[in-house]
Amino acid sequence: MRSRTEKALVVICSLLAVAQAVLVTYFGYANFYRDYHAALLIVAMLLGGLLSSAVSCVFHELGHILFGKICGFRFNALHVWFFHIVKSGGKMRIRFGRMPEGEAGSAEMLPMSSEKMRSRYCLVTAGGLIFSFLWFVGALLALIFAHGAPFAVYALIATSLPYAFYLFACNILPFSDPPTDGAILLGLARGDAASLTAVNILSIEGYLMRGDTPSQIPEELYYGAPQLPEDDGNFILLTDYRLARALDEGDARTAAALSDRLKGLAQFVPSYCRLEVAADVLFVECSVKQDVKEAQRLYPALRQYLKGERTVTAQRIAAAYELFAGGDRAACLRHLSAAQELAEACTVPGAVLFERKLLACIREELEQRYGEEAGGRLPQIKFEEKNDPDRNFTDGMRRL
Repeated sequence: MRSRTEKALVVICSLLAVAQAVLVTYFGYANFYRDYHAALLIVAMLLGGLLSSAVSCVFHELGHILFGKICGFRFNALHVWFFHIVKSGGKMRIRFGRMPEGEAGSAEMLPMSSEKMRSRYCLVTAGGLIFSFLWFVGALLALIFAHGAPFAVYALIATSLPYAFYLFACNILPFSDPPTDGAILLGLARGDAASLTAVNILSIEGYLMRGDTPSQIPEELYYGAPQLPEDDGNFILLTDYRLARALDEGDARTAAALSDRLKGLAQFVPSYCRLEVAADVLFVECSVKQDVKEAQRLYPALRQYLKGERTVTAQRIAAAYELFAGGDRAACLRHLSAAQELAEACTVPGAVLFERKLLACIREELEQRYGEEAGGRLPQIKFEEKNDPDRNFTDGMRRL
């Protein structure tokens, strides 16, 4: 929830953007009314403004992507308005869907390493602001020199001025909900809890890209960050990574406790990862706690996601549900086979090792329940005795 000051600043930025829209319309009409019919002129500027505004948003995200490439990040997804480009299974996929409220676009990048993460994160964040400022200056120049420019240039660049200004202003101001680029940079400079937690999350992802599994990553990255409110998005994401570590260690009790914590925070989970976190909880209910009734209660809300999402994690969780709660052996085998194929295409080495471990456990339990013909024998993974000596890993099992 934005504060009154933040709301007031948004209103001021909006009014300034409206004033600029009036100027763009006036100068466009004054410079080109002799060449075009008035109605056609207005429609052309309106359509050009919509297109160029979308392009200015893309340009902002390209700034994050370019600086990310320079700083050792790998492209994962680009979201602009309702248009999404997602890299999944080594392939680029185009999807359509709404952005979270208050956001026009986002770029998702995966760090290739964990070194100097704080400074690299600063540069990646600043990249979007730099590109937004450049586009804003270009649109302003197109307005100033409209008299000597072709109408196409004016319609496709100058008309983006109101939105370009609004996008740059609202990103550089340190708004907290959702956090803007300015808020992230200010938080990193101050070293506040949310920013340091974000740096830890990125560092964990860097280790995974390097080939470490969750349990091989330094423990301080999971538990060394300053304490955050439990409804903070970064706290929830870090808790989900803690769950992965517990599963990778074979620590059933900790995995169950972390899953219950995530389930209790369901209403605060950010929309962009709500289904993934809920699926992780379902996985624990199925395979660690083996609470069939609770798993069956949670499954309907996730059915479409688990059946339609072509990721190793989603298919692995779907296989676990069918094995432990759904009782559909054929569906379990189908999802398990899909997960194993997707694991081969996964480009995060640490995630591949982690997922293969869990898939091996599912295959082992499938053999024990339906016979060796269900699949080749795979080594069984044991829980550490300090956690629960009476249970092995096939009695319970996350998602990356």
